[in-house]
Amino acid sequence: MGFFDRFRRKGRPRKEPKRETLAFPRGLGSGRRLGNRKGYTAPKLTPANLRYFSHTPFARRAINAIKDPVSMLDWEVVPVPDAKGGRHLDQKIQVLTDCLERPNNDDSFRTLMEQAVEDFLVVSAGAIEQQIGGDAVRPLWMWPVDGQSIKLFAGWAGGRDEARYLQTVGNTHLSVEEGRPLRNDELIYIRPNPTTASPYGYGPLEVAFRTISRQLGAAEYAGNVASNAVPPHLLWLEGLDDNTLRAFREYWRDEIEGQGQTPIVGGEKEPKAVALHGGDDSALYLKWQEFLIRTIAASFNISPQNLGLESDVNRNTSETAEDRDWAQAIVPTARLFESHLTRETIQGRMGEPLLRFRFTGLQRKDEKAEAERFSLYYKNNAITPNEQRARLGEPPLESQWADMTYTDTQVAVAAARGVQKLEDKQLQEDDTNV
Repeated sequence: MGFFDRFRRKGRPRKEPKRETLAFPRGLGSGRRLGNRKGYTAPKLTPANLRYFSHTPFARRAINAIKDPVSMLDWEVVPVPDAKGGRHLDQKIQVLTDCLERPNNDDSFRTLMEQAVEDFLVVSAGAIEQQIGGDAVRPLWMWPVDGQSIKLFAGWAGGRDEARYLQTVGNTHLSVEEGRPLRNDELIYIRPNPTTASPYGYGPLEVAFRTISRQLGAAEYAGNVASNAVPPHLLWLEGLDDNTLRAFREYWRDEIEGQGQTPIVGGEKEPKAVALHGGDDSALYLKWQEFLIRTIAASFNISPQNLGLESDVNRNTSETAEDRDWAQAIVPTARLFESHLTRETIQGRMGEPLLRFRFTGLQRKDEKAEAERFSLYYKNNAITPNEQRARLGEPPLESQWADMTYTDTQVAVAAARGVQKLEDKQLQEDDTNV
């Protein structure tokens, strides 16, 4: 049996061994039935208010810093390496491209990716349902799914007709729920930071959950201080009874607050002012808030400057941070979605092992560095100008020099100079003879 024939076969091959260990044993209780649609799903302890936190400014900025670049990437369906193309393969590529460009009647590929990447970052699960229709021109249909509503059967054994996922209704977190079971080939479930301890992943917003909660508390307190909702001082009036204290409060509210007048009071005891908080910016806990924002940025693998912290940033450090964000946050997320769409949609659900999905433009080019690299290759006779133009996607130059290496060019130039000297000497001799 060939590799591709083996890939097309559904279910477990006849000689494939059976797994003896349990998947995610720490999350399973004793006596639970595993893997069937009436069994128990692994509990997902994701905080229910992650959606709320995703609407806060810094969390939203961090999410958009990853989601927008990924969803705006160009993409294509191409043959796998070493696959022999042809008219039949080109037709399949066109069909799959059309299906992905319009996955359902409401979404484009970009809106589908936006929703899936959003859930991937917010609730630690990017989910896409995929089904096969009866139209050969448009066989593939895909819909975005709320990743927080999906629970997993931890004991799924890989059977063709065995449910692996369960979409629940409502906000319950119990182990046994009523819902809609889904097979493995019916749902793409993309999880960040997978571990062997749980069938679920841990997304960046879930990692930053406590930090964002603290940041909101500090920001709210700072707002109250800045708006004078929390007064800076407390007046201590020693020896006053309740009636005198009540009268003093009424006098202060009626005659002093908002009037701009200087209060004048008298009595046997001198009043004392007690400071409730600092009178400068330290009362706003700005350093503490900055630290929390940096922690949020670290949870998303992006630079603090992406969240508005631009102190001590120059052009060189800014460009370096931008390149680092692209390499550590954008590219890994795009590659993960790329691999799932290839394995589970094109090669799995559609049964096309000779094709794959690929994002284009992930490799950002430094034009200056690329020019310097080409200059080095050219001077070491490793490449010709037309070969470089082919890499850039440009047409070849119609010149004999464009297909010559650097050494060949220098030899030709030196030969041309020698001929010129000989010709000039001959002319000088002719002039002398005349």
